[in-house]
Amino acid sequence: MCEIRRYTSSDAAAWDAFVDTSKNGTFLFRRAYMDYHSDRFKDHSLLFYNAKGNLLALLPANLATDNDGSLALHSHQGLTYGGFVLGAKATMNDVLDLFQTTINYLRQNDIHRFYYKQMPVCYHLCPAQEDEYALWRAGATIDVCNISSAVELDNPRYDAPQTRYSKRYGAARAAKNYTVEETKDIVPFWRILEANLMERHGVRPVHTVEEMKKLMAAFPDEIKCFVANKDGRSEAGAVMYLTRQTAHVQYISSSPAGKADGALDLLFTALIDKYKALGYRYFDIGTSNEDRGRKLNAGLIAQKEGFGARGIAYKQWILNI
Repeated sequence: MCEIRRYTSSDAAAWDAFVDTSKNGTFLFRRAYMDYHSDRFKDHSLLFYNAKGNLLALLPANLATDNDGSLALHSHQGLTYGGFVLGAKATMNDVLDLFQTTINYLRQNDIHRFYYKQMPVCYHLCPAQEDEYALWRAGATIDVCNISSAVELDNPRYDAPQTRYSKRYGAARAAKNYTVEETKDIVPFWRILEANLMERHGVRPVHTVEEMKKLMAAFPDEIKCFVANKDGRSEAGAVMYLTRQTAHVQYISSSPAGKADGALDLLFTALIDKYKALGYRYFDIGTSNEDRGRKLNAGLIAQKEGFGARGIAYKQWILNI
């Protein structure tokens, strides 16, 4: 049985070093990213050590109270994905041990449920689905299943779907009047994003503009903003989260004028070409779901599939202890 220990700030350097050398970790698990919203979540992250005292795995997590008043451990609710961050040497038996150790820990601490966000496969540097087998073995059930759309940028053994003519045409039309540029000033794009989200869904972005500014300053190589400009004015944009092999579109939006002009077609085409040239494996455009995955936005996913993107599942599990 492995040893389990709760994270403290003195573990930050070891935590980050493990994330950076793991087979499925991304910069979202670095403490500077996780802790920016520490006031919203009660951190309860865990570290796991093998019999030799070597760090075997991490679990970014927080503690919360369910509607029935019982305690629950969540794969961190402030993150899009999560689950166990594993070293390359972790075996199937190691992961089974991790789950049993975690279940014992939850029982001992009167924690009744374990909500587990599974890492999507596009972030696996090598096979890392041991957790899915362990979840099934433990009796966990899928609580949420969203579908994201990703373009596979480099697969010499498969003729991947190509960008549709309508998207290529839209990009060519927009290119006559627009330029795609990286920008440090995200405020003009954020205004477009906030207006669209409020009009269509009555919500605001998960991050405030000030939070995104701080995150961009803390992770200048991993978080970037690109805009499509016309006459010096931003009419469309995207915030990109760059991990070791996946370029992920965290936010995307366009003004009415940009939409009419095909600015997003140009922006997506330029970014897909850019990250393919840089050697990335996937360009992940994000999910197209509501109601915990039960409702699919057919129009939205069709737009993403128009760029050659196809499905990658974002799963969340629940395990009653």
